[in-house]
Amino acid sequence: MIPKMKKRASLPVFGLLVLGLLCWGLPPRMPVVALAVERAIQFRPGFNLFSPAQDVQVGRENAAQADKQLPILKDSAVDQYVNTLGRRLASYSPNNRNEYVWAFKVVNSRDINAFALPGGYVYVNRGAIEAAQDEAQLAGVIAHEEGHVVMRHGTHQASEKILAQAPLAILGGVLGESGSLMSQLAQYGLGFGVTSVFLHNSRSIEAQADQVGTYTLYQAGYDPRAMAQFFEIIQQKYPQQTMEFFSDHPNPEHRIERVDEEVPQLGPRKPWKTDSPEFESVKHRLLGLPAPPKARPQTRSSAPSGPVPSPSDRLTSYQGRGFALRYPDNWQVQENQDNVVLAPSGGVWQAQKGESVQAYGASISRYDLQNEDPSLGGATRQLIDSMRQSNPNLRVIRQQGAKVSGRDALSTLLE
Repeated sequence: MIPKMKKRASLPVFGLLVLGLLCWGLPPRMPVVALAVERAIQFRPGFNLFSPAQDVQVGRENAAQADKQLPILKDSAVDQYVNTLGRRLASYSPNNRNEYVWAFKVVNSRDINAFALPGGYVYVNRGAIEAAQDEAQLAGVIAHEEGHVVMRHGTHQASEKILAQAPLAILGGVLGESGSLMSQLAQYGLGFGVTSVFLHNSRSIEAQADQVGTYTLYQAGYDPRAMAQFFEIIQQKYPQQTMEFFSDHPNPEHRIERVDEEVPQLGPRKPWKTDSPEFESVKHRLLGLPAPPKARPQTRSSAPSGPVPSPSDRLTSYQGRGFALRYPDNWQVQENQDNVVLAPSGGVWQAQKGESVQAYGASISRYDLQNEDPSLGGATRQLIDSMRQSNPNLRVIRQQGAKVSGRDALSTLLE
């Protein structure tokens, strides 16, 4: 349930990919929309089991863990500048709450990345500041991350996960009023740590954070196009330093065009602020600091050496969001917000570069359409085009109509 601007809102159609072979359309879900009323744009967060105060508690507990795991830059001048800029931007963010902490820290890493924890804990990599061409672009990065906070994306995704796992538990209250929320969430296999799947956003969530960030930039007096321009520039100029960023923040299609569509709705053009002496001073200071410490090499698992177990004859059920299926009971289930992997032991592993490799089992993904063609054929073509971005040699071998649970589907064999 990702909000969209009402003026452009349409019922999304989802593509589902099974074993890389089967695609079918799911029934549309009504989006929660952002309403444009008398030029004032209102953003409405999605379904949430957490209170704003619990957002802060979740963020505080996980920020303590992040501070231990990440090389936090200890520089008072840089900290003061980033916190001043971040809090000023937050004062213009829609849905800002008094409970939110708004604490900003700089990670001593040349990778271009940033992330936000619930409740207002924002981390910006040193590399993002160094790559920004002016203060407006850095403000865009921070405003985008603040968008995830004020739209409560992290706890929204966790709420949907809890609802899918234990729908009856919410009647009695799944989250206590005291004690550690981290330990309570662990019962559902949830967490918001540095490697959490809830920091890995979908394109639709990224598009909404873009909308909020653009709105915030405009209200704060910055060029509202600066955020999208920064993302486009770093993707082209720093491909190696942005791999993690675009893994966690997948680039919505037509990002610049969507921002250009939103800007006229914000109000009349202003004399935008683009840069400041404070930004240039901090950037110069960072470039003069010693190089960040080298990251510790991560141990990667290799392909299994022994035989992978054959699928069991006994089947068990899996209930997803908008679909259900049965699978061999000796397969394991791995989930995040938009994807579920069903595989036997040894069916999935990490290659040397860290990418996930699956040779056995099934992978099911939800895909949000980006164009205006809601037909089954159009949805399938767009899904395949999206897959070709990471695998240009992918080609269609065979395609035929099918039925899935009584609904029209399109079975596509890819190679």
